[in-house]
Amino acid sequence: MDLNWSLLSVELGLVALAVGCLLLDLWLPDDERRGRTMSAVALSGVLTLLAWHACRWGLFGTTFGGSYVLDGPAYFFKTIFLLSGAMALYLIRGYQPHLKRGHAEISLLVLFSQIGLSFLASANDLLLLFVSLEILTVSLYVMTAYLRDNASSIEAGVKYLVLGALSTAIFVFGASFVYGTTAATTFPAMAAALSSGVPPAFLFGMVLMVCSLGFKISMVPFQLWAPDIYQGAPTPVTGYLATASKAAGFAALLRLTLTVFAPAEQALASVFAVLAAVTILYGNLGAIPQTNIKRLLAYSSIGHAGYLLIGLATLSSTGKAAILYYLLSYLFGSAAVFLVIVAVCRNSDEISEFAGLSRRSPLLAAGMMLGLLSLAGVPPLGGFFGKFLVLFSAAESGLMWLVALGVVNVVVSLYYYLKVVKAMYLDDALDRSPMALSIGQRLMQWSALAGIFALGILQGPFTAFAVESLRSVLRS
Repeated sequence: MDLNWSLLSVELGLVALAVGCLLLDLWLPDDERRGRTMSAVALSGVLTLLAWHACRWGLFGTTFGGSYVLDGPAYFFKTIFLLSGAMALYLIRGYQPHLKRGHAEISLLVLFSQIGLSFLASANDLLLLFVSLEILTVSLYVMTAYLRDNASSIEAGVKYLVLGALSTAIFVFGASFVYGTTAATTFPAMAAALSSGVPPAFLFGMVLMVCSLGFKISMVPFQLWAPDIYQGAPTPVTGYLATASKAAGFAALLRLTLTVFAPAEQALASVFAVLAAVTILYGNLGAIPQTNIKRLLAYSSIGHAGYLLIGLATLSSTGKAAILYYLLSYLFGSAAVFLVIVAVCRNSDEISEFAGLSRRSPLLAAGMMLGLLSLAGVPPLGGFFGKFLVLFSAAESGLMWLVALGVVNVVVSLYYYLKVVKAMYLDDALDRSPMALSIGQRLMQWSALAGIFALGILQGPFTAFAVESLRSVLRS
């Protein structure tokens, strides 16, 4: 077997970084400074790997007998995963005062989850896909229940563990049917085995695998875990779940749709269209009565999963490229929002905590407002063009009813997002003291806002990136 280790440079770098941080942990004192040092080292390492990864566009190939592939989609998703990992590590750095113990270990868990994410992006084999998902989810289980003195965090961790284990069992059960009908594990070989027809047993296994991945992306009817777990998890972990975990689910779904599930894509697209509509409605209507910002963002995340599913329902290259663009804009919008939540929410996560924020910190209030408006899809922000591309692809495919539903729910989402904006700009603050921001906080907030505006105004380079990432694997 010809092994091309250079293709695994990001994964090997993450493993080396994780092992290095483990060794560094032996020499650091067990206090808050230890956690800040560890998160700083981990963040520096991830940003270095991101810069290295940015220089390797086009150096594609396969190795390990075709089980591992580095192509356009893998490159794009690795970029998103590294960016989300950097965001999570920075948020953890600011969250250290909330941790009574385990200040350094949470950064290590982010690094281990990054290893799983990176392998998942390049998984071209059923076994590698499963192992990558488990490396990711086991790390997320522990991070969700990380506040051991907080009953909500423990409850969230237990719920996530139980439901995640059930999701894993469903995935394995479905994968056994898919393997049994194709007698192969690599995706190209499985697709070739189905060239003469698609047996019912394969369709059954495919449905089970889609249901399992639907849990990862919080798709209706597998979304019930999201509000409780988003609320109970530490805020940096909530942000990581909203971005990295969701992107991971769509990375797996997109890879499977383009390869193994391609012979049944027509039938699957109709199912995705219905699921997209129900998911959009549930997420946006469920967010309206929420008073807790993390629960509101949980329901919002469900709604965004619905919009992303539209891209899978279109059967077009435009729809699939729209998924990539949407995930990138969603990442920067979420980053802007969660940076403010970590900085502002000390006693609770209620929306009332943001009252009068515009007078205490104009930058944080502006960052929160622009992040929320981007998530809602207001021009000229990145979220608008992400939603536009998804709905445009649906219109191209004749799914006008789905376009109408998506547009109406943009208006609905504006209502609950503007509740937070109202609190920041119109309500009186209980604490009127100005908020002092560090240079790092200012830099990260401006970086998130720059990403939001760049994606909304300078769409050309980003759409070209998304289209080129899919060019080698799309058939239409």
